[in-house]
Amino acid sequence: MHSRMHLQHHIRQTSLLAFQDELPHLGRRQYEVLKAIRDLNLHGIHPTDREIAKLLGYADPNKVRPRRHELMEYGLITEAGKKICPVSGKLAIAWKISSRILEKIDLIIKMREGVRE
Repeated sequence: MHSRMHLQHHIRQTSLLAFQDELPHLGRRQYEVLKAIRDLNLHGIHPTDREIAKLLGYADPNKVRPRRHELMEYGLITEAGKKICPVSGKLAIAWKISSRILEKIDLIIKMREGVRE
């Protein structure tokens, strides 16, 4: 007989596997960009490409734009509107985690980093 705790863990693991099958395989830089957007969103910041690049240590925002564009096409992030970018001082598009995955973003990170409950 399975304990309730074991059963809950099994269901959680099964849900993780099912969710993982729904996700596109993310490359290293795609994952870094997704995690940067999520981390900034947690602090109430909808980042621009230049803010993401700065956070990741890239001087050139073109290092993140292609990956950010792919994340948008996958439906993992969406536009949050436009704002004056604190890095460039110019009007730019800001980004946020898509509502489709908002509740599951922590699971994505746990799966990617191999963190177990």
